[in-house]
Amino acid sequence: MTVARGLGPVAVALACASAAGPAQADMPRDTPTAIDVDRDAAFDGGEPVDAWGASLALGWLDRPIELPAGTFGGGSPASRPVRRRETLALGGALAVGDSVVIDLVLRASHQVGDRLTAGGNPAGLARHVLHDLRLGGRIRIVGDDDRAALLRAELTLPTGDDAEFAGDAAWTAAWSLIGRATLARGIVVAANAGIRLHGAEVAVGDRLIGDELFAAAGGAVPLPALGLAAAERVALTAELRAALGDHVGDTSGPNPVEARIGALGHVLPELTIGGHVGVGLDDQIGAPRIRALVEVAWTPRVPRPPPGAAPPPDLGDDDEP
Repeated sequence: MTVARGLGPVAVALACASAAGPAQADMPRDTPTAIDVDRDAAFDGGEPVDAWGASLALGWLDRPIELPAGTFGGGSPASRPVRRRETLALGGALAVGDSVVIDLVLRASHQVGDRLTAGGNPAGLARHVLHDLRLGGRIRIVGDDDRAALLRAELTLPTGDDAEFAGDAAWTAAWSLIGRATLARGIVVAANAGIRLHGAEVAVGDRLIGDELFAAAGGAVPLPALGLAAAERVALTAELRAALGDHVGDTSGPNPVEARIGALGHVLPELTIGGHVGVGLDDQIGAPRIRALVEVAWTPRVPRPPPGAAPPPDLGDDDEP
């Protein structure tokens, strides 16, 4: 739940045509592959940002997409178009006044998989890819740093390697509502829910990757609240996120569910280091078998006067000795 992770909970996927045979080799470039198999569904819990923040994250993802035998037609084998992916993500956030935060994320990955060879396409999977540019922003509509409701908007631009499962065919846009509360002993709980719209839909066998609803909930519990005062700057975290795909006729979108646990260490007031492990809880496109994430975030703190404190005196020329 660190500052520059700020993105709503979504893990969406790949696309492939349902037709079989050698004609797959001639599929349009933006049809079977123009989906990012991992949106790195980081959880924006509305954490306050005093001035600005920056983050660096290293992620490892195993089997975000598996297609059963017969997906490409009778007799086609099971497929793992992207079997494993390692990702480097750079994030930044900027506070505008007391209530608005804007952010962006840039990602690049190394990956292995069989791409669409099970469907008759001989092209290999690109090992190194760039992802779509992700822009976001949120505004606090009520509350303060301890308890607040926030509104978030997010936009991804089709700048990634859409031919290699690392970018969408068109833009996506999302809106979500975030609730956050700090409880006794420094325990933090947060939840969000919203909708994501896709500029282009893609069929994946009997699945349609398109518009979806999403939701997430998470919390952070400092170890002193559990009676472990020796680690006063460490908190345990848990998150659950899910998406509900759109239903169009006889097709429906995937409904991935993922759970994560982890820990955050506040090495300095400005420096946070976190580690997280996630697993997909259902056999759906976008629910990875396992995910590992290590991140570092730097967020400078701006001293604030305590509530009710008198402003400093204004010493003019008449007050000088």
